[in-house]
Amino acid sequence: MKQIFSLAIILLMLSGMVGAQDETPAPIWPSQYYAPYVYPGTFPLAVTAENTGIRFYTLAFILAADSCQPAWGGAALLKNMTYLKPDIDKLRALGGDVMVSFGGAGGDELALVCPNVESLTEQYQMVIDAYSITHLDFDIEGDEIRDPESIERRSLAIAALQATAAESDTSLSVSFTLPVLPTGLTEEGVALLQSAIDNGVVIDGVNIMTMNFGENFPPDKMGDNTIQAAQSLFSQLQELYPDAKDADLWRMIGLTPMIGLNDSHPEVFTLEDAAAVTAFAQEQGIGRISMWSLGRDEECVSQQRIISDSCSGLVHDEFAFSAVFTPFTSAE
Repeated sequence: MKQIFSLAIILLMLSGMVGAQDETPAPIWPSQYYAPYVYPGTFPLAVTAENTGIRFYTLAFILAADSCQPAWGGAALLKNMTYLKPDIDKLRALGGDVMVSFGGAGGDELALVCPNVESLTEQYQMVIDAYSITHLDFDIEGDEIRDPESIERRSLAIAALQATAAESDTSLSVSFTLPVLPTGLTEEGVALLQSAIDNGVVIDGVNIMTMNFGENFPPDKMGDNTIQAAQSLFSQLQELYPDAKDADLWRMIGLTPMIGLNDSHPEVFTLEDAAAVTAFAQEQGIGRISMWSLGRDEECVSQQRIISDSCSGLVHDEFAFSAVFTPFTSAE
């Protein structure tokens, strides 16, 4: 998924954010949830949760700065994002939470830059500690999904993180966000999951980017394409986990469409597609629905049909897609 990060937006947000408050423990996540991708600073999380009912968010993206250190968008160091932790605490007080996503389509994921497993594990742990995170997402695509050395290093680091969490009687849920076609994950995607499994990672979710499928698939059937991709992924998970129950495999699956106009013209994911995907996910017991991205969940200025990071290119009310997806979150 695309990486566009605006420090100007963050600076504007700083003036309107509340000050620090007592830390609120991370809640137990429900078995099914909607957690759209959002850039930190584009929306005040707690206020948005109160106004929309969206309780869970996927914060994008942690990338490597000039050296082996984590930074939002590869530019904003954690220590400079002073407003974010208090906002997460306010969200948690409302019963919500965030997962942090590493990677994305732009910049370098830390595993490409950190020289060894120990340094990589340390940097991942720094992010966990900064925000008291219990859910991590690794969005691996492009050249990074074809780099075996960084994949191996990442797998070993994640396994070490989960071992550390277990020693302290806490849990660390890990998901991988991967490119997909209606026919399923690419060979590289399957190999990445196999590396994680072989190195002892407990994979809680495989979130597929159901977007930009290309000319071999009908561009006006993105809901159907997404459902087919989920079914294909389920078959692949059966091969990776031959002893697992079907319900557990369906629960591992996450679906992330690019709402509205996709980068691959003329693909378009409509509100009707959103309703069909939600119904399928509820029926099959899929664990997660997300979307790219919350910032796009509104129409463009003058109802323009453009591909933008700040609007969908379709005509609809603000947060109309979220209104379809939000009820997917279970009440537990």
